[in-house]
Amino acid sequence: MTNAFQSQSLNDWLFYLEQQHPSEIELGLGRVQQVADKAQLKDFKSSKVILVAGTNGKGTTIRFLESYLLAEGHSVGVYSSPHLFKYNERVRLNGLDATDQQHIDAFDYIEQTRGDVPLTYFEFGTLAGLCLLQKQALDFVLIEVGLGGRLDATNILEHDISVITSIGLDHIDWLGDDLETIAFEKAGIMRPNKPAVIGEPVQYENFVKQAKTHLVSAVHQVNQAYSYEHNGNSWQVQIDGTTYSDLTLPLIPIQNVATALMVLRLLHITLTKNKINDVLQTVSLPGRMQLISQDPVKVVDVAHNSHAIKYLLDTISVHPRFSQHTKLDIVIAMMKDKDISDSLHLFEGKVNNWYVAELPNNSRAAKADDLAKVLRQQGEKNVHVLPSVVSAWQQAERNQSTETLLLGLGSFYTVAEILAQKEV
Repeated sequence: MTNAFQSQSLNDWLFYLEQQHPSEIELGLGRVQQVADKAQLKDFKSSKVILVAGTNGKGTTIRFLESYLLAEGHSVGVYSSPHLFKYNERVRLNGLDATDQQHIDAFDYIEQTRGDVPLTYFEFGTLAGLCLLQKQALDFVLIEVGLGGRLDATNILEHDISVITSIGLDHIDWLGDDLETIAFEKAGIMRPNKPAVIGEPVQYENFVKQAKTHLVSAVHQVNQAYSYEHNGNSWQVQIDGTTYSDLTLPLIPIQNVATALMVLRLLHITLTKNKINDVLQTVSLPGRMQLISQDPVKVVDVAHNSHAIKYLLDTISVHPRFSQHTKLDIVIAMMKDKDISDSLHLFEGKVNNWYVAELPNNSRAAKADDLAKVLRQQGEKNVHVLPSVVSAWQQAERNQSTETLLLGLGSFYTVAEILAQKEV
């Protein structure tokens, strides 16, 4: 490469990254592996590295791990995607977003190192994120898989624990249209002589096959190595024969907390009921069951497939902050490549008013009229079509009664627009 790009503007770099590859997604490890080897990015030396895959629950599992480890006084770095507002959110260092300059320096290093190897936006960003994290000499590095697992750019790392949070249908064009195939892709992150933690309760055959193929040291699956149970206004988890009871119900799925606790046990981190509850009382992740108003109650969630929506509805039905509400109004905008019909069908008989919105500047977004058509075909009443997420949210707010829970969901873009106009 004779003319490597240079800039002191993070926005310039992000625009440049978007122009570097004709495809937004191109699965495969060849290109990213080549650059990572040249840049010496795969050795995190004394850091413990945890790689987290799954259809849903990756972000909240990582957030609990991060919060608990920080509470224990450890240094922790996180790489995740996508972001809600600013690219900086994709790398957290001890709970704080990395600065513009840290990202710029990392992008510059990858640009100088990659030569003529073409990289997608995600691959370039992943390599830069690893570069940034590697420089910090952290105790723990938590990495969220972007898409699938086996062929995802993050899977170049030799990591200490592989985590699979859940299996569901999503990104069908890339990962396949049956759950066993998706299980195979997710379990492709397993490593020889290292443990795997599986938060998915279904015992897919491909979990077993991949574990044997990759010669993992042990598989710790929910309902076998550990389990959890909801008890009214609290819950409990059992790990290797030890029970932690009377735990606070958090605003993230308890199944992901239970999975994170299993990981912490494998990392030999001391677990106590009091410390778990301290973290549970404050842990949250923007855009995931995010409470933005308590009177009246307003919540946003990035749920964008049937698996995530079932999580969401289960939480609303049992959590004491929400379960007393007798009515549910929804503001929604979704991507057209999702299984819209199956996702919306889960709300049957539960919603008083639908406010269906356009995302006019997003080529991947489903048309509001198309969403409304699906809802009406499923027998839903009071379906209102609005030209934007903001206008839909504002109308829903005006019409909200005190006994109604107002929920905004459908995609990261939907939630970002609601939060941006709310200035939360």
